[in-house]
Amino acid sequence: MDMKATIKVKHLILSAAVLLLLVMGSLMAFSRQSPNFPIVDQATGGTLSKQEVFQRIRESKDEQKWAFIRDYLIGREGAELTNSYDVYVGPGTSEWSSVTVEGEEQTPPIPLNEKFPYLEAYVESGPANLDLAGAAVLLSYYYDGAGQWEKAIELLKRAEERLPATQLYAAQRVKLREAEVAADHGEMELFRQISADLSRHFKQNQDAIMEEKFSWLQAKYLGGNESIQKYVMETKKQAESSVQGAGQQSAVNSAQPKLLKQGLQELAESSSDRLPEVSGTLKRSDGSPIAYAGVFLRTRDQLQGSLQQDEPYQTMTNEKGEYSFKGVLPGSYQLYLGLELDQISGWTWPTESNDWVHVGLQDISRDCVLQPLLELVSPVNQKTVRDDSITFAWEPVPKADYYDVNLGVRIHSGSFSQPVKSKIETTRITVRTEELYHLIGGVSSYSDQDGKMITDPLSLLGFSNPDNRFFWTVNAYDKDGHLLTRSDGYRVGSDKIGNLPFFYLKERELTTADRVLLGGNLDQAMKQYQQAYKENPADAHSLHMLIVLIDAQVSEHRANPSASFNQENAEKQQEAYLKEMVRLHPTPGYLSRLTDEYYKKKDWQEYNTYFKLYEETAAGESWYTDLSTHGMAMMKQGNLTQAEALLAESMEKDPTHRRVGQYLALSLYREHSFKTTKQLALLYPDLASNESNDWERMVDDMEKEAASDPDYDKALYKYLGWYVQDQQELLGAWLRKKDHPYPAMIAFIQALLNNE
Repeated sequence: MDMKATIKVKHLILSAAVLLLLVMGSLMAFSRQSPNFPIVDQATGGTLSKQEVFQRIRESKDEQKWAFIRDYLIGREGAELTNSYDVYVGPGTSEWSSVTVEGEEQTPPIPLNEKFPYLEAYVESGPANLDLAGAAVLLSYYYDGAGQWEKAIELLKRAEERLPATQLYAAQRVKLREAEVAADHGEMELFRQISADLSRHFKQNQDAIMEEKFSWLQAKYLGGNESIQKYVMETKKQAESSVQGAGQQSAVNSAQPKLLKQGLQELAESSSDRLPEVSGTLKRSDGSPIAYAGVFLRTRDQLQGSLQQDEPYQTMTNEKGEYSFKGVLPGSYQLYLGLELDQISGWTWPTESNDWVHVGLQDISRDCVLQPLLELVSPVNQKTVRDDSITFAWEPVPKADYYDVNLGVRIHSGSFSQPVKSKIETTRITVRTEELYHLIGGVSSYSDQDGKMITDPLSLLGFSNPDNRFFWTVNAYDKDGHLLTRSDGYRVGSDKIGNLPFFYLKERELTTADRVLLGGNLDQAMKQYQQAYKENPADAHSLHMLIVLIDAQVSEHRANPSASFNQENAEKQQEAYLKEMVRLHPTPGYLSRLTDEYYKKKDWQEYNTYFKLYEETAAGESWYTDLSTHGMAMMKQGNLTQAEALLAESMEKDPTHRRVGQYLALSLYREHSFKTTKQLALLYPDLASNESNDWERMVDDMEKEAASDPDYDKALYKYLGWYVQDQQELLGAWLRKKDHPYPAMIAFIQALLNNE
């Protein structure tokens, strides 16, 4: 029902000179976008050309030369795989990175391989600092990928020799990379030697980031041990005592992050003696390899932010586009790519936010294939639409079974988009403009010059604003629902820009209330919409805006509570507005809002009435999130058979397995089988958030707890029954008791409550 997503962008630059860019052939890029993700257009009219950058470096001497290399080729964030590419793409995300220097000069994209000769010079003769270490580490990936790993080791040793004792952090970075290269190529004695040196360094100079990176490195290569079991024993031994015998220094770090510990624990409980490898290739669909691109295997706890230098699994493709991660711990990961603009221009990596790499005990192969961008036909290139309907048309995609169309709008803080139609089996669709006016977006805010947060009126007026510019995108899917390609992506040069997805919709004119709203006076706009609706009860636009403005009031009240605002009364009024809107203009969006409200209130009669209408109106559309919520509603109403069937269906349709805990609870309550429930938990891992629960382990803990108590099953049935039957008061009183005999059962039920 309420589906939200986020996008991570390093730089968002809005350009109004789109047509000029077409003529000039300057750089034009559109960020990756999918439903509910904003889209931005980016333009860089760099004051320096690539040739001018290299000329400046060649003609400069000594300190100025190194300064230019640092500013133009390394960047202020340092030479890292995580910031050395123009574009970073991952499941449902896209990041654009650029380099600027004093005076706001902006360089054009410079391919990584063209930077290497200058980085080598910096390592040999540049200032011995953190930038030197970064350059050496970056070059080591290149040499390793080119099959020259011995040269990578030599370069890292040279950098280490040049770094003074005061540059301890830089030296640790170099040593960590040197240990990794050595272990990758079987030089375990060198790996153990470097690890012991690093352990001594960390005891003398603690650094949380470097120590965590060291922990991951040790785990990947088992601390230099030949088996998992020996490594686990050594980590336990060190955890029990920090005193090393006979002056020996351990090469194992016991201060391990949570996900790392979980992965090692799973391995220790298995019969495996080695860690699996994740490998694959990065190519375009025409077979051409993408060489020297960054590849990152990201853990779930890191996905909310941009790529960081301490990512535990990062590498570079070789000349054939091949990549490999050795020593990957069991868990769920997502692949990210770092690319030059010329590598991805005109192409897209068709991966979605629910694309995961599930690592168990076996090696995994995962190829990444870029596909040509889908081409739009109409409306494009700033076209103005004045009719009461609008036709979206695009070029067909081979093997596409259906398409989804999304519509976006510019707001002060960027933009947002909404799905318009899904599962379209042709390459064109006509939509009544009135349907677009009734799409409900979110409430966005932006900060003014004084840092005060302002509700953005552009987000409230949404697609009803004839003065705003809109954009649209298309996603193509195969018969199994896999994304084939999309229309939005990075395009560089006049030969690849194609049709721009922008248009204006001027079928309606702004009302007086609309103009007051755009002027920033939300309270006055509310009064004028109320008056307009009072005078004309069939005024669907004013009614829609009243619903949206109450959302804004509630949002502002939550951010800055006001004694003069009665949220309960406002939400009651909104409920009345929604019911009237459903009568005037029944859309899935309005009906979804109503069913949400009645679900929260547990008003099951109203819920069932409006859900039936919602189901009929949304027929054929994607609504798996509502499916799990509907399953919960059936469970709370006592219809357990239907509830379990709905939750089971949602597990198949929702890749995040949002309510898998509730599905497991219902299965355990009805079937009394820990074995079956654990199998379901393994089949449907909780991927709904980065802090998701490990349901399989919790069920396993309950099974162990039950083994020593003959009355356990009876107690579990009783307390799970309270949860399933929505007996909140009884359950709450039980959970508040102290000295519970069943801590694993408590943890499971508490997780269920927290996960609703």
